[in-house]
Formats: sequence, C-alpha cells, structure tokens
Amino acid sequence: MGDTGEKTEEATPEKLRKAQEEGQVPKSQDFVGALGFAIGFLALVGLLSYVFTAVEEFTRAAIDAATREPTPATISRLIRDAVPLILKLSLPIAMAVFVMGVFSNVLQTGFFLAFKVLTPKLDKINPVNGLKGLFKVKKFVELLKNMLKMGLAAWLAWSIMKDALYDMTLAVTLPIRQSVDYSASLLFEYLIKTVVLFVVIGVADLLYSRKQFNKEQMMSKYDVKQEYKQQEGDPQMKGQRRQLAHELLFSGGMQNVKNADAVVVNPEHIAVAIKYDQDKDKAPKVVAKGMRKHAEAIKELAKQYGVPILRNVPLAQALNKLDIDEDVPEDLYEAVAEVLAFVYKIKEEQENRQQKQADDRDAARKARMAQMGRHAAPPSAPGGSGQGPGAPGGGPVRGGGRLKG
Repeated sequence: MGDTGEKTEEATPEKLRKAQEEGQVPKSQDFVGALGFAIGFLALVGLLSYVFTAVEEFTRAAIDAATREPTPATISRLIRDAVPLILKLSLPIAMAVFVMGVFSNVLQTGFFLAFKVLTPKLDKINPVNGLKGLFKVKKFVELLKNMLKMGLAAWLAWSIMKDALYDMTLAVTLPIRQSVDYSASLLFEYLIKTVVLFVVIGVADLLYSRKQFNKEQMMSKYDVKQEYKQQEGDPQMKGQRRQLAHELLFSGGMQNVKNADAVVVNPEHIAVAIKYDQDKDKAPKVVAKGMRKHAEAIKELAKQYGVPILRNVPLAQALNKLDIDEDVPEDLYEAVAEVLAFVYKIKEEQENRQQKQADDRDAARKARMAQMGRHAAPPSAPGGSGQGPGAPGGGPVRGGGRLKG
C-alpha cells in the first residue's frame, strides 16, 4: 500500500492486539537486566555469610589436601567436591535472577503468548537482511547506550579507586583477613552504586522504548477509517457484537447501563458505567464495565438510553480496576464528583428547557382558548344598558305587529 497520509492518530486497540500477536511490544532489555542485576546482588548479600563460610571451608580443605596428599586422586576428589559446591552456591542466585527476569518482562508487557514469533521465517536467516539490519538507527542507538553504560561503570570504578588507592596499596601489609574485608567493602560500595546506575538507565530506557513504540504504531486517519470499515463489514465482528449485546441483556448489564448516571470511557477500549443514589448508597459505585468489544456494547446501550458518555482516561483506567457493584474508593471521590456534577448540571439544564417548553405550550394554549372565548361571546343590545330582551328588570315586551285604532 502506498502512502496513506501523515500518521497523526494513536494506534487503535485492534492494531495493538495484532502487534502483540506478532511479538511487537514496548520492552526494554536494559530494564530487565537492571532488575536482574539488582535482585542478584541482593540475593548475594543475603547469602553472603553462608557463601563465605562454604568457600572458606573448601579452601581450607583444598590447602590441607595439597600440603598433605598432593596426588592425582586428591585433586580429582577436590574437583568432584567443587562442582556440587558451586551449584549449591550459584543456583539460589540464578533462580532469583531468572524469576526477576520473568517478572520484569510481564511487568512491562503483561502476560501473553505470541506464537507467531516462534514460526520459522526465511527472512530471519537471510544474510542480506542481517547486513541491512546492522545499519538501522536502532542498532546505533543500542550501541551508544551500551558504550554509555560501560563508560559510566568504568567512571564509577575509577571514582572509588582513586580515593582508596593509597589504602589499597597499604592493604597488602595487613593480615589476610583484614585485607579481604577491606577489599570486600570497596567491592560492596561499587556494586551498590552500579545497581543504582543500571536501574536508573533501565527505567529511562523503558520510557524511551514505550515512546518509540507508540510513535511507530501511530496511524493515519485513512488507516483508522479502513480498519473501522473492515471491522464493520466483517460478519465475525458483527456476530461477536450481537453475542456481547445478548450477554449484556441476560446478565443484567443492559438494565445497569440504562439506570446509570454516566459512562466514563478511555475513549476507545474501556467503558465504565457509574451510579450514585444519595438515599441508598454511601458512595458512587460501578454498575457495569467492559473492555474493547464489551466497551463498545456499553457505549451503544448508553447512547440508546440517553446516558451521558464522558471521556476521562485516568479515571476510566482507575474505575476499570474495580469490581461490579464495588464502591468508588476515597481517592477517586473528587474525580467522580466532578463527573457527576457535570452530568447533574446537564440534566438540570435539560429539565429546565423541557419545563420552559411545557410552560410556553401551556401559555400558548391558554391564549388560544382566551381568543376563542372572545369570538364566541353574544353581542350587546343596541341602545340599551347591556341587558338583552326579556331580561329581568327591563321594560314591557311589545309585540312585533302594529296597533289597530
């Protein structure tokens, strides 16, 4: 497809879903590495006493064996003892790093399975495409980031060593235990500063990755319209919408949306209906909520029953975390109060307009009736005092004929 125009629109939920299926998600490996390094360091600190004791015992045993029985059999036995010792000391730290790696990935992207990534593609093993990838801007950015991290780590090491260089020189004259303790303190200080540095770099890289991903996924207005047309014309999508409406109907969701005070949207993929009855409820509550297709069904019901739909991204995201019929927490009172005040103001204005229209119609009706009454009143007798013929108190009634003489 050719150029479809400037990409000024945010990616739709459908495009983000397809990108997730392809394994394209905003993720920072620096963030994963920083948290892994931090948890590994903390695990090492927690096991430090145990590690030192085990290593000290093995070292004493190795020295004793080397001085007493320096035979191939002794060396072989020491190697056999060293392997389980290394596993016993390293496995807890490795497991902690592994768990943190999984957690940090899920923390960034949520839990999902992208099976399309596992599908073998010839393009991935094409050396020409590999050479082209070397000259992408992303590769240069990654190279600069790695050089920056290495430079900062080296600068940290130098800043610690230059102040302790004199003491490090004299440490060789100290007993071995004190010399080891002094070296360990320097190493501990370096590791703490390095952990902080890598965590800061990881968080900054995560924010940068999300910004770049959102920029890459942006769509033109033409793309948004085409996607909407495809979804509207897709029989499967129509069937899903009918099914969702059916589910809402029989789960009581339609009645909840119909009686709601407002529907707060995200605006595309979250819709939450809220209601507040001052006589029954101690706080506003969530009466219906949905994401993506369910959100569209809720918005359609709200339009059908005239429930106001308001866009408030942070509030919609916060309310979506609540359960149905759960009261709104106190930290959201102010935001929900603003929404309800706006809705009540709209309802009051509508009621005032309707009342004014009713008053105008009533006044017009009375005016028409009064005008009709004036046209229907009988005319007064000419020359009289306003009394009709034969009225009480009038003169004698004369016959219509002429008197004969």
